[in-house]
Amino acid sequence: MIFPAILLAGGKSKRMGEDKSQIEIEGKPMIIHAIKNLKMAGCGEILIQTKKNNVELKSILSDFEIIWNYDNYDDGDVLRAILSALTFANNKNWDAVQLMPVDTPFISQILLKNLSNLLDENLDVVLPSSTPKKNTKSNGLEPLLACLKVKPTIKKINENLDNNKGLGKILSEMKCLIVDEEIWSRWGVSEESFKNINYPNDRE
Repeated sequence: MIFPAILLAGGKSKRMGEDKSQIEIEGKPMIIHAIKNLKMAGCGEILIQTKKNNVELKSILSDFEIIWNYDNYDDGDVLRAILSALTFANNKNWDAVQLMPVDTPFISQILLKNLSNLLDENLDVVLPSSTPKKNTKSNGLEPLLACLKVKPTIKKINENLDNNKGLGKILSEMKCLIVDEEIWSRWGVSEESFKNINYPNDRE
């Protein structure tokens, strides 16, 4: 089973120096790769969460059936953006969603399918973990690629909005299954799936 997706496309792209979602990878805007991977994984509905009514981006995606939602917080941090998207999803009666950032154009469709298959009645979150990188606090957790249930995640984020916890920490404190390299490598998924495009040379 594959759930509706929330595609996070509101990042400031300071390190890239331009709108990350429209940067071309293999001749196509990065957001096109993200949407096609979600569609090919079986995701029928895609909600794009972004900061503003981006006419240019809407034109680029005119061939796709997309639902749009806009950040309703002034500070625009990722946690509040996700809360806004989840609230929208809850109003559409979506029980669960697949999160995905726009800057992971090489995500494995197999990974997405299997994350959703693991989200059962005993879990609130299925949280993938990549190989931990040096000098990071995440310990490899990839919370922006989590498959999660909408209502309990809204509740948990609201409880933690003002205590400076990161999304990975918040999700890991829920009824959470962490899918690490030992598991996803057996599916034929590689570390490339978790590659973020943050700097111009990341495209090489």
